[in-house]
Amino acid sequence: MNKDFARKGMWDSEYRPEQIFVRDFIAIQNITLKINLEYPIRNLKVDGKPYRKCILDIAIPEKKVAIRLNGGYHHVSSRQQLKDELQKEALEQSGWKVVDFDSYKMPYLFKAKYNDKTIKLVKDEITKEMGNTLG
Repeated sequence: MNKDFARKGMWDSEYRPEQIFVRDFIAIQNITLKINLEYPIRNLKVDGKPYRKCILDIAIPEKKVAIRLNGGYHHVSSRQQLKDELQKEALEQSGWKVVDFDSYKMPYLFKAKYNDKTIKLVKDEITKEMGNTLG
């Protein structure tokens, strides 16, 4: 599978629709937060050993919140699952809170069908990690 499949080569726009939706949702809740898409993080470590650079789908650096949007391809490959787990471990050991949105649990988010149910699920997942900092 082409590594660009999940990123810029997959959609007509530079960012995926679910990235834009979640970013805009957070911005509406708290306009003072700086929200970055495709945010690179370097110098991560797992158990004291260097971990490769990672690019987060969405990041709120001042709160150290990493939001990962996991499409179906995250579940078909045991190699991808291992990479995801190691990345999560590296982020958490560096003080980041990791929020995962899963295509199986939130299919509407990944199909750009944003309704009240999708909005509630997004808010619940983010609030679980960030508390009431969204507003």
